[in-house]
Order: sequence, then structure tokens, then C-alpha cells
Amino acid sequence: MLEQNSCFTGIVLGAALLIASSASAVAQDKVVSVSTLDWPPYTGGGLPKGGATTEVVRAAFAKASYTTDVEYRPWKRAIDMAAKGTDRVVAYFPGYHCKHRDGFIASEPIGSGPLGFAEHVDEPITWTSIDDIGEQKLKIGTVLGYANTHEFDTKVGTGWIRAIKANDDVTNLKKLIRMRIDAAVIDKLVLEYLKATEESLAVGADKLRFNEKPLEDKTLFLCFRDDEEGHSLMAAFNAGLAQIDVETIVDDYFATAFK
Repeated sequence: MLEQNSCFTGIVLGAALLIASSASAVAQDKVVSVSTLDWPPYTGGGLPKGGATTEVVRAAFAKASYTTDVEYRPWKRAIDMAAKGTDRVVAYFPGYHCKHRDGFIASEPIGSGPLGFAEHVDEPITWTSIDDIGEQKLKIGTVLGYANTHEFDTKVGTGWIRAIKANDDVTNLKKLIRMRIDAAVIDKLVLEYLKATEESLAVGADKLRFNEKPLEDKTLFLCFRDDEEGHSLMAAFNAGLAQIDVETIVDDYFATAFK
């Protein structure tokens, strides 16, 4: 009897180990890898929780029972990783579209990036059409190398809009505080992030605000590789995304991340 009991116990333990091993393998299979860039406050390895949009991506995958592994790289490298499957990366974000190169498909929207003008609270600007900017001869700060909207950039190219170029957003905002320019093209969330975190803007940040009329509200997407795995994961992601409130996640992030 002792010999039979030992044998039975061994079978039970073996079965338990097999089940545990299978469960562990399933858990590992539920990890999905995605790539992104450093673009505060949307994404960034040094940001609380990896950034506001990263929080959205994690939350949507979590609803689909996936743990998200995020790789932070320069933008071109982030896309390369997803295209080649480096480190098992299957998607990159956040894209205004998923046509940076062939072979990707777009998820449902994961948020938006309102692009518009930072203005001085003491001298706000008023405009209805892009032509109004030119007619008022406003000096608009822009960043070298940044694409804005097609219409705005076209008007700048013709000289109708007077663009004062700078190397970065912070330089433009400093000029705006001193009223050396009338407005600066900037993303709304980037403006709020810089006001909350940039020490060089500490004096005067309260004089900056986002003009109530945006140039464009750019939709953001998670871009999956256009293959069987990508389609399967995108379906799971979109199902999870439908169960969360993106705007609330972003609002809650800003309410706590930079306090």
C-alpha cells in the first residue's frame, strides 16, 4: 500500500507541476511588446508610468488580459523594431497615421494631439481662418523641422504667414512670455507638460495658455505589423480599447503625474 500511495502521490505531483508549467507558459504568452519614442508627455522612458499615451496602451491591453512591454527608442528605430519583429515587437506608437512605411495597419484611435497656438494671456490672438493670421501680420513661432498643418505650412512657404523659427518649443515659449512673438505653434499637451516641468519657464508660465481654436486635432494610433500575429493582437487590443475611457485616463494622468 505504501508503495502504491507513493506512486499515486508522484502522479499527482507530476500532474500539478505540468499544470503549473502550462499556466506559466500561457502567462508568458500574454506579454505583448510594442515600441515608441520619447515624446513627453505622450511617451517617454523617463516619464511617470511611461507617459499618458503609454498608459492608454497598457490599459487597453490589460483589458484583453495582456501585459505590455514597452521599448523606448528614437522614432525611426521604433518603427524598424516593429517592422522586423526585433525583441518580439509587433507594433509601434503613437502615429498620426500608420503609413510611415508599408506593412502596417492602424488600431482604433488611442487619443489625439490637439495642435494649435500658445498665446499670451495679456495679448490673446483671435482668428477664424489661416488667412486671418497673415492679414493681422502676426509673428508666429515655429520649430525647425516640424511639420504643422498643410495649409499653415503652405502659407508660411508663400510668405503670407510670418514664421519665426526656433530650435525647440521651450525657446518659442520664452519668446512668447517676453512678447517677442504673438503666438507659437505647439501641441496642447506638450504645452501643459512644459508649463508643469520646465524650470526655465517657471517665471511666466502662468502667462501662457492654449488658444481656444486649434489648428487641427490629430488622431493617434497604435500601428500593428500587417501579418497574422498583428491582426490577432490588434483585434484583442481594439476590444480592450472599447472598454476604457481614453480621455479620462489622460486627464487623470495629468492630474497626478507632474504634481
